[in-house]
Amino acid sequence: MKDKIFKAIDDNREAIIECGEYILNNPELGYKEFKTSKRVQEEFEKLGIPYEAELAITGVKGTVGKKDAGINVCIIGELDAVKCFEHPYADKETGAAHACGHNAQIAAMIGAAYGIVKSGVLDEIDGKITFFAVPAEEFIELEYRGQLVRDGKIKWMAGKQELIELGKFDDIDMAMMIHSHALTPELNVYLDGTSLGFDTKEIVFEGKAAHGSEPFNGVNALNAAMLSLMGINANRETFRDEDRIRIHPIITNGGDVVNVVPDRAVIETYVRGANADAIKDACQKVDNAVNAGAMAVGAKCTIKNTTGYKPLIQDKNLSAVFKENALMFTNKENIYHGVNMTGSTDMGDISAIMPAIQPTMGGFTGPLHGKDFAIADKEAVYISAAKILACTAYDLLKDGAKKAIEIKEAFNK
Repeated sequence: MKDKIFKAIDDNREAIIECGEYILNNPELGYKEFKTSKRVQEEFEKLGIPYEAELAITGVKGTVGKKDAGINVCIIGELDAVKCFEHPYADKETGAAHACGHNAQIAAMIGAAYGIVKSGVLDEIDGKITFFAVPAEEFIELEYRGQLVRDGKIKWMAGKQELIELGKFDDIDMAMMIHSHALTPELNVYLDGTSLGFDTKEIVFEGKAAHGSEPFNGVNALNAAMLSLMGINANRETFRDEDRIRIHPIITNGGDVVNVVPDRAVIETYVRGANADAIKDACQKVDNAVNAGAMAVGAKCTIKNTTGYKPLIQDKNLSAVFKENALMFTNKENIYHGVNMTGSTDMGDISAIMPAIQPTMGGFTGPLHGKDFAIADKEAVYISAAKILACTAYDLLKDGAKKAIEIKEAFNK
């Protein structure tokens, strides 16, 4: 059956690669991925995959397999790009660019769909396979997304969180996707790495304006912000290494003109960490520092908290099945375990409710989100990735979905 899956993907190699290249050349930011969503729908229609569209604005969910099957395995691809104006394939107006490799994810997901549908494997498995193109993984354009929330179009800033809210993962038992591994042109595979969760804070300090030559008549909101940053920095030695706390604030407003005491200052920051308790503790310390900075100069402050992502905890049993299939394309010396990701992903939210994996694979040059990020090996990131995903789904659902049931039961314990 795996030979048949390989043949089905190879027979449609050009279509799969063209899909990835089309998305590369038409990057769109989160909750705006209308062209990309339409392209996914067109591919599903060619394959005869029934689907739902316009989920969380642009999401597309297609499912194949036995209707009464008890297990549903999901293969995910992310629709959105990141902002990088200097990237050679960037949209010149929006700055959207696939400097994170999400175009390869979608192409690999579509490639896996070709392998599953065209090979006849659906007659040999006991379960369903969902191909899910999801929006808005990159946590950016918060003002725009905040307006979507205020307009009642979404409740959550990130796509997978919104889809969980909508119940679109309720019928799914486990999920997997492949992410790019930057600065790695060779086909290396990285399994079982964690990512950091985070919350965001927008902190507004309000003081009193006065002429710059008469600061005694004003309250300097910028000084409150500066003292707050010093207080945050003073807490860094209290963070344990294993909790991997990362706080990286910026001042987005520190005054308007130089001869007026600033009456408003704004800090934005993430509070990242490896577990929920550590993030909660660090958030409290940030709040303490902010309130102290404001109090020290007589300013007022408000703190707007936004839930970010949960830490990614990958299911080792699911990783083991993926690894066996990855070994068909690389040797064991090129498979690494426990290389943690420094960033964050809403795949962490999925991993909190079901077995989930997000292995990273090479085939890319340049740093993530940078202007030099590029695909180095199209065969690896489009075709081999598709074959690994399709064969992993097959292994999970063959023999009465024995392996998938084992993984689900172990997770629920």
